Amino acid sequence: MLLRKRAWDMMREDFATVDESASLAETIRILRDSMKTAPDNNVVVVKTKRGALKGVASIWTMLKAVEDIVLKDDDLKLTEDTDWDRAFKRAGTACCHSSLDDHIETDAPILKPTDPMLVVLEVFRKKKRSWALVQEGGKIIGVVLINDVYRELTRDLVTQF
Repeated sequence: MLLRKRAWDMMREDFATVDESASLAETIRILRDSMKTAPDNNVVVVKTKRGALKGVASIWTMLKAVEDIVLKDDDLKLTEDTDWDRAFKRAGTACCHSSLDDHIETDAPILKPTDPMLVVLEVFRKKKRSWALVQEGGKIIGVVLINDVYRELTRDLVTQF
């Protein structure tokens, strides 16, 4: 039964998306909102103005962007003279106006809806990602997260123990 599972059996059809012209702050906000209903979601699909796939903004790329833009700001130094509130606000403002362009993963792992569980696992392992997009007819129709694959794999195993 387990090996009959396909990408479409595990994919989430309700996933966060953002237009390529979105700011970094808007993308962070969309990912946070998405995580309110799906706490283990960690990706936002980035689309071009025509609706085609541009790439993905993952939680890792968002954290790296915040680290690069906010936490490495020159005003955020470990000195007694630092006005932390002012420095963090200034750095946060810079982050809000930053473009998403530099933080898009364009080499997103792509699955077909009919790809079996073993192919899904192989894609995760080879691409070293915890997510993959499901594409059909040139359109992204879902996202498979490693948590979903784990639940499917262990559901049958747990009942056998």
